[in-house]
Amino acid sequence: MVPKFGIALSFQVHRGLGEAWDTAYREGLELAREADRLGFESVWASEHHGEPDGYCPSPVTACAALAVAAPRCRIGQAVALAPLHGHPLRLAEDLSVIDNLSGGRVEIGLGQGYRPAEFEAFGWNYRTRTRAFEEALDILGQAWRGEPFDYDGRIYKVKGGLLRPPPLKPGPLPLWVGAAAPKARARAVRYRAGLIVAPLIELQHLGRQIRSFDEEAERQGAGTLPHALMREVLVGDSPADAIQRHQAGLDLVYRVQYAPERTGQTYIDAATGERRPMTSDHPHYLSEAFLQDRWFLGTPADIAAKLAEWLPRVRLEHFIFQGRQPGQSLRHAVDSLEAIAREVLPTVRAKLS
Repeated sequence: MVPKFGIALSFQVHRGLGEAWDTAYREGLELAREADRLGFESVWASEHHGEPDGYCPSPVTACAALAVAAPRCRIGQAVALAPLHGHPLRLAEDLSVIDNLSGGRVEIGLGQGYRPAEFEAFGWNYRTRTRAFEEALDILGQAWRGEPFDYDGRIYKVKGGLLRPPPLKPGPLPLWVGAAAPKARARAVRYRAGLIVAPLIELQHLGRQIRSFDEEAERQGAGTLPHALMREVLVGDSPADAIQRHQAGLDLVYRVQYAPERTGQTYIDAATGERRPMTSDHPHYLSEAFLQDRWFLGTPADIAAKLAEWLPRVRLEHFIFQGRQPGQSLRHAVDSLEAIAREVLPTVRAKLS
């Protein structure tokens, strides 16, 4: 199976390098245009709130602009935090408008959120996020049917709700859910959502997670549900050079924004065999060995060979990588996209076809 290849944009800035907020958005749209020109098949926007690096807080709004910038690409969220988007029927309306504006190209990626401070900022009770997320999925599912409906949840109520305009194509829009834990994967299957996997999971563990998801889908009689994988793809003259070229952005994204202390990453202590919390100053964290366990880096030939080896193991519908690191020039980001489009993807597609 040959996946669709796409880029993700978080619109973060590296304030230490003097980047302006508007530059991240302007250059992000330009990068989306370049991705479209180069034959990439999707563009995704992600979401966090109140972050010093300006991480995009409004992926649905961003997707409306991306749909214009990249007129041939699928446009998705990876992921939007459903409980922080107000009433789910309003979220359904926003997504349906984008689907109509884009000619039916929307992919919906949703999560429940995991950072208490984001919920506190909006006056939300963090402990109710799972219930709010499930009710949001209920309401979205009913709204996609295109008929009036009522809903009486603990958090959300709907009386005579009617989604207009409906999605361009009848029926539900493609739905993706981030689901790292077994209970979350069972929920994703229950809503017949595809599984979207975050960038920091080791490739070996990735296979186990996808097998677990597929087994749950079989157990629930859900048939075959799709998978999407988010990774980093770092181009350089060697793996070490690729890391060096992207070091400033990697440090901001993975030692600050996605620091292990925030994401709950762990590691196995080689001396004791015990699982311990990972820290951002641990010698192994973001080392070349750490990155090789998770990502694709080096020359285009290195990246193509590793992708061709790994992709057949996981049956992906979408392979998504970060289009631009904070602090990276637009020229550098476009050069990397061109190298991947011209020197990596043809080889990978030929081997997987």
